[in-house]
Amino acid sequence: MTVGLIINQNGETASVEVASNFGEFAISLDDFATITGWQLKPEGLCIAENCVPVRDAKMLTNHTHIDLIEFARVTNQNIAVDQQRKVAALGEQADVRSEAMTTLDAPDFTLPDIHGRQVSFSDYNRRKRLLLAWSSW
Repeated sequence: MTVGLIINQNGETASVEVASNFGEFAISLDDFATITGWQLKPEGLCIAENCVPVRDAKMLTNHTHIDLIEFARVTNQNIAVDQQRKVAALGEQADVRSEAMTTLDAPDFTLPDIHGRQVSFSDYNRRKRLLLAWSSW
């Protein structure tokens, strides 16, 4: 097994062992539950009281590990994987993100201003806001 990095939906990171004998990016069921909050139960993949049925469990798990790419497909969740660097990033469910895009409401975020103070996008509610983004690459 090799060490990999998972970034969950909340942006939290965790270092995990990635199984090389199952799936494209498989981690232990314990790590999976800790990182994502989802658990594999007889009724399917569950988070809290909400469960998603799993039709083909053999594609999803080998009873010790779960394939994150298959998990994302089953739960309609966004995922980005870099196999070479062993990094996977999970995003929101596609239907949740799609709904947010139809309203054109920007998600709240917090960044430092030019003086180093933390400023949230929501600090300026009820005002017109112009958001400019720039990148050096």
